[in-house]
Amino acid sequence: MRIEMKLITIVFFGSLIISCGHAAQEEGKTPLARVHDKYLYYEDIADMIPDGLSSEDSITKIKSFVDFWVKRQALTKTAEINLAEEQKDVTKELEDYRMDLLIFRYKQKFIEQNLDTIVTEKQINEFYASHQTEFKLAQPAVKATFIKILRTTPNISMVRSLYRSSRETDAQQLKDYCDEHAALYNDFNNDWIYFKDLIIEIPIAIDDQEEYLKTKSYIEMNDSVYFFLVNIKNYRLKEATSPLEFVYGNIQSIILKQRKQALIDDIETNIFNNMLDKEEIELFTK
Repeated sequence: MRIEMKLITIVFFGSLIISCGHAAQEEGKTPLARVHDKYLYYEDIADMIPDGLSSEDSITKIKSFVDFWVKRQALTKTAEINLAEEQKDVTKELEDYRMDLLIFRYKQKFIEQNLDTIVTEKQINEFYASHQTEFKLAQPAVKATFIKILRTTPNISMVRSLYRSSRETDAQQLKDYCDEHAALYNDFNNDWIYFKDLIIEIPIAIDDQEEYLKTKSYIEMNDSVYFFLVNIKNYRLKEATSPLEFVYGNIQSIILKQRKQALIDDIETNIFNNMLDKEEIELFTK
């Protein structure tokens, strides 16, 4: 940071001149700005400047800090001059903030030490089963097999027959053939996907996805080069219960959030009851 320091000294040289005759500066420090009797020194913000910045970027960053500090100090000084004494008394607000901060930090520490962060598959499945009405699809979803294959590929008729079959042996034969010959084969691991994410791969325009899914089980399209074949094995419409795959992470977060809240409720209750039992708390009203 030696180069930056030299440049900074030049940039803020005017500040050093203006500061003369006012409250004493701290020896050995490089002043960047002054508002009345308060100084901002380079040493105060040096740790805030990321390593590896160019001299120009360092100066830009420092000037941003200085601008913020000067405006904040100027507003504070103006407020001190213009507010009545009782308006400047922030003792209660500071005490309330201190209490809130201490409570927050203690709760965070307690949660870190006591929260069980392991959410099992069984717990997620049980939560999903008992809260299905709370998880609704925002758009149609499908289980499907998608094939993109050159029109010149041999045995296309076999592919068009196999992709419609529900037999496992046919599905495996189709996969083996497509792995070797198709430009793209995807059964999405038999998981649910949003219908919009599927049809974006196909040269087709569907105005009403829900009506389309109600009437179509297969999609066969082509352009000048490829055939696009889709077997829609299952579908769910908008507002239907969302598949577990789509809400798995959300359920995990909900369970952890509930555990955190339970811990907080328990510690608040236990602390209150313990102090009450020890007569460290007295309630003078019923």
